[in-house]
Amino acid sequence: MKRVFITMAALLSLLMLNTQMAHSADNSPDKMTCQEFINLNPKAMLPVAWWMLNEETVYKGGDSVSLNETDLTSIPQVIEYCKHNPQLELYSFRTNN
Repeated sequence: MKRVFITMAALLSLLMLNTQMAHSADNSPDKMTCQEFINLNPKAMLPVAWWMLNEETVYKGGDSVSLNETDLTSIPQVIEYCKHNPQLELYSFRTNN
């Protein structure tokens, strides 16, 4: 009886782990809507927006923009854009601005 219980518990935990991993793969920021972005914990908004804004950005001559500068200027614009367009994808901010 103990062996059956231990085996079932192990199988159930593996099943739950696989389900969670598949669910997290569906929630990548490149397919996130603005409504999903607004619903995020505010502490999670900054990394998601920063990643979206700076992905594949190549500055000429090695120039760069500091993380603090991006926080102060671009992130509030992304939040306002998403509040006005909750049905659009988050990446549409890059093409519209």
